[in-house]
Amino acid sequence: MNTSKVLCLLFTVSMILISHSLMAASGESLYEGLCRETKNPDCVPLLKDDPRIISAKNYLDLSRFILDVAEKKAKEGQEYMLQIAKEHPTERIILCANSLYASTILAFEGAKDDLIRDPWFAAYKARVAGDGPDYCAEAFKEANIENPPINKLVALVSTIAYFAANHLH
Repeated sequence: MNTSKVLCLLFTVSMILISHSLMAASGESLYEGLCRETKNPDCVPLLKDDPRIISAKNYLDLSRFILDVAEKKAKEGQEYMLQIAKEHPTERIILCANSLYASTILAFEGAKDDLIRDPWFAAYKARVAGDGPDYCAEAFKEANIENPPINKLVALVSTIAYFAANHLH
């Protein structure tokens, strides 16, 4: 290894150690710092109940655990949206419940698969996963139906997953 590569490696390692020591000194866990970045007050309450998330020591694990939660919530969301589509079968709500939520789930799964191989694309997929819930919110508004909490939650976890995966590239 040539000298410039060694220096670059040492610099990178030192920056990682410094960032971890600053985080430890502040008493803030990794997920709390991430939630502070998102500037969403619902972030900590959403994540704090998952022991894997609160004990995560690096952004790779944190991203993976958040994406697990995101996928689970999106599947719950799709089930709920399918019920709403039966009760209010508008074209947009049916599209939301079927195609868009299926795409959201696939985007979260794809983001998990890309965390190591292509972290930039993983962050992108996590962010794009929120497009379905955003569309659904508009469909509910158009149908004079309140945007359900599960849809808001899936949109939020998409943003959180994006911020987490964004730390990997």
